[in-house]
Amino acid sequence: MSLSRYGFIVKGADLELFKHHSRIKSELFDIAVSGVRTLEEAVMAAQEMLTRRIEVIELCGGFSAEEEAHIREAINDHVPLGRVQYRSEDQARVDWP
Repeated sequence: MSLSRYGFIVKGADLELFKHHSRIKSELFDIAVSGVRTLEEAVMAAQEMLTRRIEVIELCGGFSAEEEAHIREAINDHVPLGRVQYRSEDQARVDWP
């Protein structure tokens, strides 16, 4: 089965779940993007994406492995959930919120 409905959650210090969200859609591709400030907002965003039949969710590199596990549990591992990861040298160059 070919995937066509993606979700991406990005974390930022001044992002608000209900204000910072978007969608890019074509005939064969559909991605929902949500900006969040907290883990709780990320859980809500992921759960909301499930209601839109999103088939896979990706988290930005600002999320830790522990936060990824928390979100996975909150969505009952219903869809594949991944997290962008950087090399340690690059990670040290970024000040994540």
